[in-house]
Amino acid sequence: NSRTPEKKCLIEGVNVDKSYSTPREVIHVLTQMSLQVLSGEVLGIVGASGVGKSTLLHVLGGLDKPLSGSILFQGKDIYKQSNGYLENFRNGHIGFVFQFFNLLPDFTALENAMLPALIRNQDRRSAKERAEYLLCEVGMKDRMHHKPSELSGGESQRVALARGLVNQPDLLLADEPTGNLDPVVADEIIDLLEELSTSIGTAILMSTHNFPLIRPRKK
Repeated sequence: NSRTPEKKCLIEGVNVDKSYSTPREVIHVLTQMSLQVLSGEVLGIVGASGVGKSTLLHVLGGLDKPLSGSILFQGKDIYKQSNGYLENFRNGHIGFVFQFFNLLPDFTALENAMLPALIRNQDRRSAKERAEYLLCEVGMKDRMHHKPSELSGGESQRVALARGLVNQPDLLLADEPTGNLDPVVADEIIDLLEELSTSIGTAILMSTHNFPLIRPRKK
């Protein structure tokens, strides 16, 4: 996606290093990584499994502190703020979507989509209304009272998208969101992500090992 001058920098990684130690070696996952995401932008990170895509998203999302470098959100280094700030950053400004959906099996699609809002102590009625709206947006109007075992992989990922967006985040981090889906459904999910970004205004940063998915989309 081309960047337009009016868009502002939403989150930025500056010279980020991240490594993990094992009994045998130190594994350098991110080395002097710098990245900038603009408000409302849709970006894809492409790379083979194991190159650090998930680690990058976790660092950007406030889940995993880097060894050095800075993660700047609206100009503030998130890892130099209080624990309360970091928790609010994760819950209030970031949405997460994962490859394996991570839906709670005993909850309906609607209840799963509502969950992040309820964790933030939002009013149950408003959380339900927001979740219902998003489930309709992702094509799940007639399936919102079904449990995950009654949903296909594509339907489960649509629920996960609604859940990731229910708190109206500034940035949605999608970690291999099409990894368990067949090519046709995967393409539908990518198109849906772009449509949601346009209609809702959320920036999206998605990782994938499937390069053909990250291509100029048909308008």
